[in-house]
Amino acid sequence: MTVVHTETTESPSNQLQNGTAAIPPSPIKGPSCASHQDSGQVITKRLLPAAGFFVAFVTVMTVLILYMDNAAMKHHQFTLSLSKDMELNGIAQDDPQLIIYLREVAVFPAIEPHHKALESQNSISNETEYVLKLLNNKKNGVFIESGAYADGKTSKTDILEKNFNWRGLLIQPDPRHYFNLRRHNRAHSQCVHACLSPMPYPREVTLHNENDVKINSIYSNSVENPDWLVTRVKCFPLYSLILAMNYSIVDFLSVESGGTELQVLETIPFDKIKIEVISIDLRENDSEIDTIKKFLASKSYKFMERFNNTYVFMISRVKI
Repeated sequence: MTVVHTETTESPSNQLQNGTAAIPPSPIKGPSCASHQDSGQVITKRLLPAAGFFVAFVTVMTVLILYMDNAAMKHHQFTLSLSKDMELNGIAQDDPQLIIYLREVAVFPAIEPHHKALESQNSISNETEYVLKLLNNKKNGVFIESGAYADGKTSKTDILEKNFNWRGLLIQPDPRHYFNLRRHNRAHSQCVHACLSPMPYPREVTLHNENDVKINSIYSNSVENPDWLVTRVKCFPLYSLILAMNYSIVDFLSVESGGTELQVLETIPFDKIKIEVISIDLRENDSEIDTIKKFLASKSYKFMERFNNTYVFMISRVKI
């Protein structure tokens, strides 16, 4: 009798139910695959610091650019503000508080004891000699000189003070020349760091210091030429300074204001103050000289003589 052996094959579903399903062998990682993973991790580690630095650099540069733009805008606004004149037109030129301010705060003795004194020129200019002739070599006179020591070393009134015992007020808006002015030790004079206002009230303006003109000019509402040294300076009416000095008579007035001479003269109440001789320093080819002559003629002044760009006038009631 022949016995037939039959093998029964379980279906995959039965194998899963019985837990006898064969587990396929896991693939064996070769050395090449492991090396690829290691190299990728190394590259990532190397790139992370560079990427972080790049992100930080871009962030810092963006913030810096925004800050610089903001700072530039603020600087421009500040420059615009500096270039605008402050019109103190609510203060009259004879306001008692203004006169007190000038006496106690603005006007100083024209000496600088803490620095070596500068030497002054001993020679007398043709203009000053002519003024003395008009005034019969007067002694103990009173002067006001605007633009004194504009070149740092010369003054029209130095000889008057030293040799004829005059006293007076020296006016200089440029801070550099003002410091040199005080170093000349004018013991009988007072000085003020200011300009003459072309209006009958105080102002505060921007002073641009130029090297190619005789006296520093004052410009309004200008932000050009940033290479110039720029400073703020107060401007006072001439009559306010005369009241602060308590002068009733001025024997010699020298006006040099960088282009506003006519306007400065128009602020003077000639019916309240007596000025004997007026010297006007104008720029070359100044077209206002005819207007100035007509204006001073209306105030009883006669044109006497010209010295280069300086014009000398004398009140007609004074005997020559």
